[in-house]
Amino acid sequence: MTTAAAYAKALKEKVQEDPAKASAYIANLKKALATRGYTRLLPSIVHEYEKLELAESRSKARANTTPETERTRMLLELYRTLVSTS
Repeated sequence: MTTAAAYAKALKEKVQEDPAKASAYIANLKKALATRGYTRLLPSIVHEYEKLELAESRSKARANTTPETERTRMLLELYRTLVSTS
């Protein structure tokens, strides 16, 4: 895990705990980066944060079971059973 990914993951965890304080967390992150001389990492941190958000939204969408996906799953299961018995 890169430094930017670690910062992004930590920021995401803090924002999920208390979304109302998100702007304060970002301000504190900027201060901490400036103190350590890592301000050049800010674009990378933003990019990693966006990747985490995208992964989360994709996993939620994937977890949703629609009637169509359930029907497809059942048909595939039946097909595999039929093919394996022949």
